[in-house]
Amino acid sequence: MSARRRLASLLLAAAVALPGAAAASDTIREFDSQAQRDRYYELLEELRCLVCQNQSLASSDADLAGDLRDEVYRLVVTEHRSNEAAIDFLVQRYGDFVLYRPPVQPSTWLLWFGPLIMLVFGGGTLAFVVRRRRAATDPELSEDEHARAQRLLSGDDEVS
Repeated sequence: MSARRRLASLLLAAAVALPGAAAASDTIREFDSQAQRDRYYELLEELRCLVCQNQSLASSDADLAGDLRDEVYRLVVTEHRSNEAAIDFLVQRYGDFVLYRPPVQPSTWLLWFGPLIMLVFGGGTLAFVVRRRRAATDPELSEDEHARAQRLLSGDDEVS
């Protein structure tokens, strides 16, 4: 094997190994107790990644999520804040959007009640359309038209 191939192999192996090592160093945390560890991971599941928006801080690989995990670690482990105090600090800094379950207040009403409003509106629209189609395809017959239809069906009347 030539020196050039060995160098290329080493560079390829390093390129593959380094991102894994960097990700692994992000997840190493030391805790004073199991309860503290559980609180930390519970908070990570309750908080949303501001970049990914559909992932918790625990499951996001975004750089900002890593920074927020560091912030949560600092608040819970270093400063020994309660869950509520840590959440309040993050909400003050990043807004209610950081929460997976934002509070019900006027600024979040659309978020909480929007799906219900859309369901009611969609159901009303569907009912309106069905009624109009039914009225258009099933018109009311007059007494004479009804009697003639009965005669045609029984074979007593000829088609004109």
